[in-house]
Amino acid sequence: MKDAIKELLNDRRSLKEAAIVAVLFPLVYFGMNLIGWGNEMFSWWETLLVAPVNGFFYWIFLSGFRRFANEDVTPSKFGE
Repeated sequence: MKDAIKELLNDRRSLKEAAIVAVLFPLVYFGMNLIGWGNEMFSWWETLLVAPVNGFFYWIFLSGFRRFANEDVTPSKFGE
């Protein structure tokens, strides 16, 4: 378990992208509200609370998928 967490933390590219997502989420949300295209689903404080959670889940899923990106997943023919 500790090795898996260390491996996820070593994926610096995913960490940078997750930080960008966490910053862009409220900026896009507030920007859409400013130009009148917002859906008013969250208040401003809920948006600020959701942004780090959104970035965290982005990082977990992206790091998990990148761990297996180089594996061969093509089906093999049985009997050969």
